[in-house]
Amino acid sequence: MVLRRLSCWDVTTGKVDKSKLKTEELSDYAAKAEQALTAIGLTVDPSQYGYIRDSADGPAAWAALAGVYEKNSRANRIALKRQFFNFRHDTERPIRDYISGITDLAARLKSIGVKLSDEDITDVLIFNLGESWSNIAGTLTASKEEMKIADVTGALVDEEGRRGGTNHEVAEALIAKKGNNISRGKPTMEARHRMLHLRQERSHLA
Repeated sequence: MVLRRLSCWDVTTGKVDKSKLKTEELSDYAAKAEQALTAIGLTVDPSQYGYIRDSADGPAAWAALAGVYEKNSRANRIALKRQFFNFRHDTERPIRDYISGITDLAARLKSIGVKLSDEDITDVLIFNLGESWSNIAGTLTASKEEMKIADVTGALVDEEGRRGGTNHEVAEALIAKKGNNISRGKPTMEARHRMLHLRQERSHLA
């Protein structure tokens, strides 16, 4: 999507054959290839930098990543399927991280020719939810209406909002609230010193 918006997609994916370009077109190609490399470097996960570190431009980086992730080998296919169907829901992280983790793996499986329906993806989104999300999982499972991916992800985001955020965020809010209550209930050391000073001044005036 980013590469399309930058008009670098055809250059990056090799649809534009550099060897067939005219001399006056090469500078534009080089600029787009360089821009594509920057875009790829900014969007891939840091753990993937090793694959593109030696890439001279965007097309080279794209080819390097494609060589790793788009090869339809049995080992790669099985590994991706295992990650997809067993994706763990970390309730300490935002629900959007869980959603993007599953949908990204689905996209990678589709890129190597594995057929996945919307129903397959929504099923994984529901049955891999953490135990503390069992109520919403049960509600979505019992629904008789056909649900699209957007329907399920929207319901999960709404549920997180109803809960007030992630478990970690809720815990931090409770700790902060408790701390505020303590600070309101007891005067600080500085306040106690001021009160003592005022009392001493009043005793001298009396």
